[in-house]
Amino acid sequence: MENVRKLFDAIPDTVIITDTYGYVLDFNRSFPLDGLKKGRKLTLFIPDCFGGGEGEFLSGDRVFRRYTAKINNGRNDTGYTVRLSDATEEARLTSQRRKRSAELAELAAELSESNAKLSEFVMRVKELSDYSEQLRLAKVIHDDYGHAITELHTICLMCMNLKDTDPERCARLLEEAKSICRRAEKERDKRKFDSLSGMLSDFAQKSAFPVETEIVGEEPPFIKDKYETIASVCGEAYHNTLSHSMADKFIIKALMDENTVKLILTDNGKFHGAFEKGFGLKTMEENVRASGGTVRFETENGKGFCTAVEWRNNGNGT
Repeated sequence: MENVRKLFDAIPDTVIITDTYGYVLDFNRSFPLDGLKKGRKLTLFIPDCFGGGEGEFLSGDRVFRRYTAKINNGRNDTGYTVRLSDATEEARLTSQRRKRSAELAELAAELSESNAKLSEFVMRVKELSDYSEQLRLAKVIHDDYGHAITELHTICLMCMNLKDTDPERCARLLEEAKSICRRAEKERDKRKFDSLSGMLSDFAQKSAFPVETEIVGEEPPFIKDKYETIASVCGEAYHNTLSHSMADKFIIKALMDENTVKLILTDNGKFHGAFEKGFGLKTMEENVRASGGTVRFETENGKGFCTAVEWRNNGNGT
């Protein structure tokens, strides 16, 4: 019997033995039930201790799990055994897991929302890319084919006026019109020039309308990567003169030093009406600003139209 008692006391949990009415018959330790005594009802300490096989209850800041089992002598139930084990650490870990599960669920919801927004942004980027490509094509059409159409229109008007009075000049203009059509069928001219003066000279030679060029100063190296923009500016200003003025001369003046390039494009026409920027001038502004330059337009009723563009060296040679 003494050995059985030693084994009973060695059990690490609190084990309580009661009769069928719940009165305490024996226990190996009172923790966590301070004041536990033999002969007292266990339900005073744990009200629902006989309500089921397993449950939990709080004692201060600790959590205990109880396991209740009936004692049977082979014929009748004679009492209960209630074992109380400290489950505080397990409860703490369970609480942490639940908290982390809730946090993960919240993060998953946020991730799902972020993915939905990202998908929406991707669609918007695609729409903007499509729009940018459409705008680029519109600019190409305006710069290349639009200018070619303007030249052809001007030549046709001149031929109508000259067909009877100057048939020889009319024939030359028709040949020029054929040349313009052949150029329009090919890709945009990508030929590189060694100098700004060479590019402007080539531009003047290819133009059916009289173009004068004037170069003042020595070309700085930083302007070489602006050639494509300069060609676009000259083309737009030139075709604006053909379309909207009554000029008979177009002038391109380049003023250059080691840090600055100024391009002044004027005609001797007679501007009239209110000045409004169309698609071509707005595109010119975008191209110039994208290349690091500035542009302004000057006009006055009864006088010619002026486009002034300027680039400055940013200090690193480009």
